[in-house]
Amino acid sequence: MGWRLPLRSLWRNRRRTLLSLAVIALGTSVSVFVLGFLESSRLQIQDSTVQQFGNLQVASPLLWEDAADGYEYLISPGDAALLDALLAKDPSYRGSTRQLQFPGLLGAGKLTQVVSANAIEPQNGILDFADLAVEGRSLDPTDAASVFIGRSLARRLSLSVGDAVTLTLTTVDGAYNASPFRIVGIYRYSNEQFESQVVFVPLAFGQRLLNTSGVDRLVVALDSIASTNPARDRLAAGLAGAGLSLEPQTWDELSPFYKQLSAYFDALFGFLTLAISILVFFIILQVLTLAFLERTREIGTLRALGTTRGEVFRQFFAESAWLALLGSLAGVVAGVALAGAFNAAKIEWLPPGTIDASVLTSRIELKTMLVPFAVSALATLLSALYPSTQASRLRVVDALRVE
Repeated sequence: MGWRLPLRSLWRNRRRTLLSLAVIALGTSVSVFVLGFLESSRLQIQDSTVQQFGNLQVASPLLWEDAADGYEYLISPGDAALLDALLAKDPSYRGSTRQLQFPGLLGAGKLTQVVSANAIEPQNGILDFADLAVEGRSLDPTDAASVFIGRSLARRLSLSVGDAVTLTLTTVDGAYNASPFRIVGIYRYSNEQFESQVVFVPLAFGQRLLNTSGVDRLVVALDSIASTNPARDRLAAGLAGAGLSLEPQTWDELSPFYKQLSAYFDALFGFLTLAISILVFFIILQVLTLAFLERTREIGTLRALGTTRGEVFRQFFAESAWLALLGSLAGVVAGVALAGAFNAAKIEWLPPGTIDASVLTSRIELKTMLVPFAVSALATLLSALYPSTQASRLRVVDALRVE
């Protein structure tokens, strides 16, 4: 009978009970939907960032700190081989590839553009950008003086597949070098700045242009994003043990944009949660206070029959607990339904700094349901403390005297 009596008391005033449940459910459903949307957006950005940087990149601290005067940060072939051996021992290791990035001036007739040339191992299967081609093809292992450029850069310089361009750069020795390239393909990427500034060339040809056999980083692919930090820690310990002055950095450390956006998402949901909690708290507090005031004679009767103050408090608090449970559950169900309808609508938007529209979704998982449920339930229970305490402290004589 302990759980039935509070339910019966709630059901005596259906209108007030339904109003309280609706307020709690509304706040919970909005939180479920918004948190699901933010988590979905966060995961999309995670995936695109890992596609751009890999799970890990290993390079000299001079490169990460931008403290080198020239190309002092290059990794020698011997050190790169030792690094490959260390990586192969890691249980989450899936593969790696070598890169050499350097600035240059791309010329096409009278038009020029400063670019970041990324010399990669073509078709390495880890981070070769082969699936980004929209015209022509990506780089091939047999290519030499070939270049793979972005759509924005192609439009800016009026280029198409098969055109010849000239790349001018500075070698590791400080000498100027220039070489003609043939455009073998045009790629698309979600970020316009990336498309207009990054070009890809074969690693062997890039090393020949710079007059070096070194690379500036190794890009590492792991079996999952969750494996990144543990693998980084194991690799850092292995590098220190092998005496290699190299430092691994994770995909999120390489992307300040992701960190800033993730912090913004956390702050946005925090403010939303605070606002909804305050709203639920004060509305339920007012409703419960009025309900308990209307039942003052009932409280006096219960106390006259021998009910203790603690039992009165527990009974009224149990009613609030039922409100918290039922309202939060209803809110979770409504939030899941709202997210499902939103996902089915397939609404598209163009994020700032991007070229291609993406579909907005709200992710439904255990976390996006439990957090709003817990917040709404806690706000409701806290709002019940004051009226429940006041009800339990009423004097029997004063309570029975109330008309």
